[in-house]
Amino acid sequence: MPVISVIISCYNQEGYIAECLDSVLAQTFKDYEVIVVNDGSTDNSLRVINPYIRKYHNFKLINQKNTGVCTARNNGIAQACGKYIYPLDGDDIISADMLEKSFNAIESGLGDIITTRVMLFGKTVEKELVLRETDKYNLAASNCLVNAALFRKTDFDAVRGYDQKFNKGLEDYDLWLNMVFRRGLKIYRIPEILFRYRIKNEKESRNLKQIKYAKALRRTLERKYPEMKLYKIGWKLRKVFRRIFHKKKP
Repeated sequence: MPVISVIISCYNQEGYIAECLDSVLAQTFKDYEVIVVNDGSTDNSLRVINPYIRKYHNFKLINQKNTGVCTARNNGIAQACGKYIYPLDGDDIISADMLEKSFNAIESGLGDIITTRVMLFGKTVEKELVLRETDKYNLAASNCLVNAALFRKTDFDAVRGYDQKFNKGLEDYDLWLNMVFRRGLKIYRIPEILFRYRIKNEKESRNLKQIKYAKALRRTLERKYPEMKLYKIGWKLRKVFRRIFHKKKP
């Protein structure tokens, strides 16, 4: 049985999926399986994916009609055999030691959700994505993680996976809030850039397309997690106190 299940959702990513799969193949940690979920792609994504499935025994494929990222990831994780889950979008890339360092961090008890620093690339100059520290106050204010992080399958099952209410966006934010506020899990960020997040043009980017739903999705989150408001007030107060303290410094 593999220790880590890498779940890769793919919708019309023929130009990127090979680079993503190759980054997983390059891992120094070898006790993993890959489950690629083809979410009804209408381009040549399958033509790129199929040779990997035929060549590597630990690569599996799920074909489904296009029902969105929540269903794709939930279906992939439902068939996963690993103790740990690592979701990955088919256009992103991980460093060769990502799984090894994430596994060591979670096994050492540093956290229950293991993330890393992030580099932006693609349709942008390469630069680090600056994210807030991963405590409850910052998480209530905005998402402090990308969609890719290592966590236990048992914890994922306990929160019942990705919520279909967020199929148009913020599904990963909802998952982290659920795990942290409902399960009391701890997030740990490895202080290294091990994940590369691809920035695409507006026509291709799912994140840009979901902007029009952002306010409604945020309201849905705040209804689901009413404690967010209190933590956000605490986040604002903390900012004020830090500003005052900084001014008082000689």
